Amino acid sequence: MKRALYLAAAGCTAAALVLPLWGFAMSAPQYPGETLHLQVVRNGIAGDVGEVSTLQKYIGVKFPTDLPELRWAMRAIAALAGLLIVAAFADGGRSARAYRTACAAAFVVFLAAAAVAVQTRLYRVGHERDATAPIRAVGDFTPPLVGPAKIGNFVMWSFPHAGALLLLGATALSIAGARGNRGGACRPAQDAAAA
Repeated sequence: MKRALYLAAAGCTAAALVLPLWGFAMSAPQYPGETLHLQVVRNGIAGDVGEVSTLQKYIGVKFPTDLPELRWAMRAIAALAGLLIVAAFADGGRSARAYRTACAAAFVVFLAAAAVAVQTRLYRVGHERDATAPIRAVGDFTPPLVGPAKIGNFVMWSFPHAGALLLLGATALSIAGARGNRGGACRPAQDAAAA
């Protein structure tokens, strides 16, 4: 049972390497019935890049073409998948329990670091702008990590995409496996007390 749980978590983590991690949707009254979409993928940003880049130039936003944080994130995700595979085949001893707990902690730390990196990037996009842009009425802005933001005439939504949701699922499975460790560790003492 525990092996299947960790293998499922490893599969979810590995799948996140090839799926979009984060998504953005932009709509405005001057584009009725049309929504522009961007996705953060393993090697950059995909979707309506040309249209969004052109629009952002009007308010001085420099479209991010180089995302170094993605490089470390991809390495970390691959490493986490490997850690989970090892956890799936670890025995039931104390060292295996400690290892599985460390895996769960590594996931939580990674997700926290990734959230900080994404929010920092969103802040930079809205504040490191070209002062000579044609439209100056739009002030500096910071889109939220998750949810809507009003930027000029546009409403932009930021949300976790399929890859991020799979990573959240893998984290939950890893934590469930680590919590199951504690129950296993306590059972011998309970059995001894009952005797």
